[in-house]
Amino acid sequence: MSNTSLPINRRVLTVDDNTSIHEDYRRALCQSQPDPGIGALEASIFGAPAKAGPRAMESFEVDQALQGKEALEKLRSALDSGKPYAVVFVDMRMPPGWDGVETIEHLWQADPSVLVVICSAYSDYEWSDVLSRLPRRDQLLLLRKPFDATEVWQMAESLCHRWAIAQLQVKALEGANEQLSLELHERERAEERLRHVALHDQLTSLPNRALLLDRLGQCIERQQRHPAEVSAVMYLDLDNFKIVNDSLGHRAGDAVLIEAARRLAEVVRTTDTVGRPMDSLAARLGGDEFVVLLQDVSNASEALRTADRVLQALSAPYVHEGRELSLSASIGIAIAGGNGQTPEELLRDADTAMYQAKYSGKGRCALFDAPMHTAVLNRMNLEADLRGAAARGELAVVYQPIVNIESGAIEGFEALLRWNHPTLGSVPPDAFIPIAEESGIINAISGWTLNIVSQTLQGWRRDFPIAAGIYVSVNVSRRQLADPGLPGSIASVVERWGLLPKDVAFEITESAVMQHQEAAMGILTDLRARGFKIMMDDFGTGYSSLSCLHRFPIDVLKIDRAFVQTHQSNRDYAAVVHSIITLAHNLGSVVIAEGVETPEHLAQLQALECDLAQGYLFSRPVPASEIEAMLRAKPEFRAVAA
Repeated sequence: MSNTSLPINRRVLTVDDNTSIHEDYRRALCQSQPDPGIGALEASIFGAPAKAGPRAMESFEVDQALQGKEALEKLRSALDSGKPYAVVFVDMRMPPGWDGVETIEHLWQADPSVLVVICSAYSDYEWSDVLSRLPRRDQLLLLRKPFDATEVWQMAESLCHRWAIAQLQVKALEGANEQLSLELHERERAEERLRHVALHDQLTSLPNRALLLDRLGQCIERQQRHPAEVSAVMYLDLDNFKIVNDSLGHRAGDAVLIEAARRLAEVVRTTDTVGRPMDSLAARLGGDEFVVLLQDVSNASEALRTADRVLQALSAPYVHEGRELSLSASIGIAIAGGNGQTPEELLRDADTAMYQAKYSGKGRCALFDAPMHTAVLNRMNLEADLRGAAARGELAVVYQPIVNIESGAIEGFEALLRWNHPTLGSVPPDAFIPIAEESGIINAISGWTLNIVSQTLQGWRRDFPIAAGIYVSVNVSRRQLADPGLPGSIASVVERWGLLPKDVAFEITESAVMQHQEAAMGILTDLRARGFKIMMDDFGTGYSSLSCLHRFPIDVLKIDRAFVQTHQSNRDYAAVVHSIITLAHNLGSVVIAEGVETPEHLAQLQALECDLAQGYLFSRPVPASEIEAMLRAKPEFRAVAA
């Protein structure tokens, strides 16, 4: 049968008083979309030959109305012209005039066959009251705003096919022939396939957010009827997944997601629902979030045991094209509590717990409680404030001198970031730097910092002759070490301010390098080849070991303050510090001791032949203006005991 026997009606009407929303609909519906894998099935149904290779699905014919009465006029006009609408997207609030429910009632009075999508935020209405006023629930879908373009397109595609099936049913009732009944059956199969596409993630084939919310709703309703049944939601996020995409590409990222989904399906009991949530703004925002619905668990301890099994499964190495990738996961758990709880609230609580697990060190799980929600909300607010802090002039750079132990002369400065929050006051770096790194804001902040530092150093060189040989060191985050464009962007900023590579050094930690060693090593090697110095910061903590001096391109080693402040009273620590200094010197590296606060610290470091020192004995981190006063007053800077 030719596909012209009953062409799909692709006419859509959107009803909303916001013109920008109409533009969003047009972007979603008035352009071709990728074939979601049903090309061959559609060809067999319509009798058209399947096209070889990738193709695009047909776009829609979209009209718009700003109010309900205008929508009714357009619907009647379309019916009179013989070109009815198959689907109408209706916003719930359209003042003045009819609201969404009144508009739908009038549209169905004029055309009982038209299918409707209610568009609104979940919190706008009591949906039970809305649905009780609209009897044709089988002709109604709900769409959350702000919506995702793919979700809108999939809904329209599915409903247009459904509208065509309804017309076939009418023809069948009117005595259409056996071939028409066969076509109806095939069309129903096509609709089922379209429903599967609309409710499942195309990459992993797991249920998507829409299906997950439906199952969560059913679970909550069942628990309200049977309070003894306990259900739990696990919200998962793969730690540092963005770095995989940034350093190895989205192909590697997709491979990791597919493998993670397979492992989840194996670990979780077959009675559980495994779902991949899609953000309301983008179907795959982040790309690394999963949800597990545990039904009828005995208690929270059982959910935690399941989470531990999931953590173990997801932490096993991932192999892509012969390269082994190590990732962990953070898991938040929320127990369904009833009392009017909605699926969205349950997901929110699990998501909150997941962020708490991530903030606590990653690779672990956390169980939701009420104080946790407040803590995470405060952290999210801090993240939101941090995004505009530089533009509002709240961020500042302070400088701490790096002093030659023998001569007392200033050889350089470490640049340190400070945040003066308008209501919270001074926010400690260890409170906002982890937030900046986790959210990705650190890239923009680091770029801003390097620009300020370069500008400041250029001014010192211009105004103070003794600053000619002074350098400034800047900290590099783990996210930056995954960006292959970092060396070029750094060189561009430094050159723009008339500086040389030797004027700026970059401080890293071994833990940051070890997270993605191959990519980081390439970046560090590139920076060093351009003439920039590389400093290993916080040596002696975390991953740090003497072996890193052989593996990494290091020019300067900074001994952590814990060693400096302990070695005076502990001979074992003094021996370790001496070994570090000796090995570093043998390898041609300079050694800086951090946390030098007393003349006794300095004297013992001199005895151990340490090269440079940094700490409160010389100066606290101070603004550039105080450094300028220091450079103006003294040709060299000496400690009291020097």
